[in-house]
Amino acid sequence: MTIKTILPEPKEGLNPLDQWIEKREEIKTRFLDNIGKPEFPRRQGDIETIEIAQTESYTRSKLRYWVGAREEVRAYLLIPHGLIGPAPAILAMHQMNNFGKDEVAGLFGNKDYAYGHELAERGYVVLAPDYLSMGERVFPGKERFDTTPFYEKYPGWSMVGKDIEDSMAALDVLSALDFVDHKKIGMIGHSHGGSNTIFGMAMDERICVGVSNCGMSVISEEEKRLEWSLEEGYIYFPGLRKYLLAGEELPFDIHEIAALIAPRPWLNISAYYDKTLGNQEFLAGVGVQFDQVYKLYGKQNQFAYLMHGSDHSFPKFARALAYEWLDRFLKT
Repeated sequence: MTIKTILPEPKEGLNPLDQWIEKREEIKTRFLDNIGKPEFPRRQGDIETIEIAQTESYTRSKLRYWVGAREEVRAYLLIPHGLIGPAPAILAMHQMNNFGKDEVAGLFGNKDYAYGHELAERGYVVLAPDYLSMGERVFPGKERFDTTPFYEKYPGWSMVGKDIEDSMAALDVLSALDFVDHKKIGMIGHSHGGSNTIFGMAMDERICVGVSNCGMSVISEEEKRLEWSLEEGYIYFPGLRKYLLAGEELPFDIHEIAALIAPRPWLNISAYYDKTLGNQEFLAGVGVQFDQVYKLYGKQNQFAYLMHGSDHSFPKFARALAYEWLDRFLKT
């Protein structure tokens, strides 16, 4: 398939930015129509602390709070020692793994994905929640990543829609903290967390800067495209499967949703070959399209795009870039 062009075809006498803003709303509508909507208000509330631990650099509290229809979410809140005044905060989202939020907090798993821990050491307030079907949110009697109970309860919704809703609830938690600067909240994630960083930023403008690592793609171009819409296990985009099986044009693609982030600061990091997603060389050209969108706003300096050869990973050099990017917009 041909990768969809993000910007509309220029029309004589029309302002290109106005044209884009109109198309932006159309993309958002197509996306939301496909992923479905929750059957209840988000209603985040009743934040409780259930554990507290001290590290050399910060206090780590395990929280629980409830969303929607009284559904419990557990998360780590990392608060740097000696915090002065409202501080910048980061929503740190984990990949699909056996540890959930514990890997982001540096407690288990690969230390390359302990970016929540590393950012807390840099002075950020960090919130790292579990995704549904992972960490401490696995359905009773089910294996990790089994979303069957979710779809039995909400057949018209989607896991991507649920993840976005849960990201918004996590932002509600950060916004309820008086020691957080509500105008300086960033978001970061690797793999599944990277994709959800893109979707979260696209749908919630409270996130003022973000970093997605190995979460960007163009589904229509992927070798493993059907993995975005499986029949069992972790079913992310159920509404796309019929289009993928028929070889038809998708109602939206990830790069279109990512473009909705503009003009807020966003750094995307991707591998030319990614063992999870397959060949990703086509993403180099997609970066040019993103730059064109930011150019309409005169904000090219608020977009950055790194392609590397280190597979599906978050190596030290990439994390260093990510942290400098967040510092640039959250610490000045």
